Amino acid sequence: MKASLDQEVPRPFHHPLTSFDVSKWLERKLVPSFAAERRRLTADVVWLGALTSLIAGVVVFAYFTFVHAGGEASPAGGARAAGLTMAVFGAMAALLYPIVHHGQNRLLSAASMVAQNNIESLVILGKLVEMRDPDTAGHNLRVTTYALMFSEALGLPADVVMRCTKGALLHDIGKLAVPDQILGKPGPLTHDERQVMQTHVDHGVAIVMQADAIHDAESVVGGHHERFDGTGYPQGLAGEEIPLEARIFALIDVFDALTSRRVYKPPMSIHEALDLMREGRGAHFDPHLLDQFLQLAPGFASQLPHEEEELLAMLMERVSPYLRNILPKQMLLSVTEAALSPST
Repeated sequence: MKASLDQEVPRPFHHPLTSFDVSKWLERKLVPSFAAERRRLTADVVWLGALTSLIAGVVVFAYFTFVHAGGEASPAGGARAAGLTMAVFGAMAALLYPIVHHGQNRLLSAASMVAQNNIESLVILGKLVEMRDPDTAGHNLRVTTYALMFSEALGLPADVVMRCTKGALLHDIGKLAVPDQILGKPGPLTHDERQVMQTHVDHGVAIVMQADAIHDAESVVGGHHERFDGTGYPQGLAGEEIPLEARIFALIDVFDALTSRRVYKPPMSIHEALDLMREGRGAHFDPHLLDQFLQLAPGFASQLPHEEEELLAMLMERVSPYLRNILPKQMLLSVTEAALSPST
């Protein structure tokens, strides 16, 4: 009886993200970054206070020596006045330092909390997509890492790199709204079912536009099924009408799908996949981006570990230089105001 009961108890859901401690990662990456800035700001405050005190002392010395003395130089009086002035300014700076330091600590703590909440939110959204489609989890991590690698190799600005990365992670978030009988259908979809499946793009855009933390994923979420020749969906955009991030991701999405094992097919070799992708030059793919991807893709693929936990750790390490771009600007402003407000 006990054995049969044990069989009825479902195993806990496991995903590499669940074993990754975001707070510890932030402690290693974000907190030292902010702490270094705090030290620089503190040094700037100290130097500014010292410089202000020195300038005030020089001005007072000159005034009491040459002006206040009525035409007769009085270095001794000027020196006393200057010394007193510098002492007053130094005392004021010493009194202000603890206040500034306390505000910096509050800002650091609040910013770290905001970053952790945003990263964990992305993690949760990725897990939700995975739970609907078991093939998606590994795919999401791989295409997100590829997107980060490729956009960096193209020399794109940090904000574009993060749009590519967030968009890759959340590109299929709209599938949460697709009915199970269509999303999990083992055979080919009917025309009507394909129409329903294609609505996942609009659903995905609606989801990511609800939150400031992820709205910059919209370009990939909304454009990753467009084709360079204008025959894609949902808008039928062509050429450079398609956002750059979506044109980049189209290459990555197809490459990973071709080289991955699925229940309905074995994986292609990298060279087979790239040969097939060449046939989509100018039709499915941006020719300029395709030419660069064909050269770089084998190197990207060779760097990816097979275990998902190792892949996640690698992705998080590569993302760490872009932590400031993960934090929404409006949230950073709110955090700064709250940290420096005397009422909180």
